[in-house]
Formats: sequence, C-alpha cells, structure tokens
Amino acid sequence: MQGKKLTGILSLASIDGAVAIAAASGLFKPGNALMLAFCFLAGPAALLAAIMLDGGVRERMIAALFAGLIATIMIVVAAGFGPELLKFVDLRMIKIIGGLAVMVIGLLVMGIKIPSMVPAVMIIGGIMLSFGVKLFQ
Repeated sequence: MQGKKLTGILSLASIDGAVAIAAASGLFKPGNALMLAFCFLAGPAALLAAIMLDGGVRERMIAALFAGLIATIMIVVAAGFGPELLKFVDLRMIKIIGGLAVMVIGLLVMGIKIPSMVPAVMIIGGIMLSFGVKLFQ
C-alpha cells in the first residue's frame, strides 16, 4: 500500500502534463538531467513520502526503488507521447482552466466550502473544451 502512494506521488508530473510541456519546449536534454530528476521524479512531496513510509529500512528502500522505477517509466512515456498529444488541445484554454482550478484548490485549502471534486471536474472539462476548440479551429 505504501508503494502505491509513493508511486502516485512520484509520477504526478507524467499525469498532469508538466513532462509533456517540458518535452515540447526542448528541456529534455542530457545537460538538464539533474534538474529533470529533481523536478519531475524527486519533488519535495515524494521525498517526504519516502521518509514517512511505515516499515523497516529494507521495506522502505524496496518500496521507494520500485516506485521510482514505475514513475521513471511513466515519465519517459509522457515525455515521448506528451508533445504529440498536446497537438490535439488548445494550450491557451488549458492554461486558463488550469489557473482557475488552482485558484479553486487554494479556496479549498483556505477552508471555503466547495465540493472537493470541483477542481478535477474543471480540469477534465477544460481538457474536453480545449479539444473541442482545437477541433473546430
């Protein structure tokens, strides 16, 4: 169970589009390897989660190793296919909807009563809307 949590946290960059945008802008070069590793694979939340895993040292190391391998594979796939998938959506629309979703998350963190699924619905709706805008351009 702990490995699943860590894998999810480590691979967030491949899911949220950050890797695709970085690959499309040309950041995936050997000279940027250290920066890419820290930004996309070992973010602060992932390192914190790895430290806080339950179990012995060996169990934590194995869970972190497998989570890191799975996350690395997901990031490589996202870097390869992401720029191709970005051709089907309007990035301006994604930026606007993403910014609104981040603001809603901020309101949730501040304790304002908003259904917790609103940011996810906004993001999914924004992706569908941006696909439609790109389709009819």
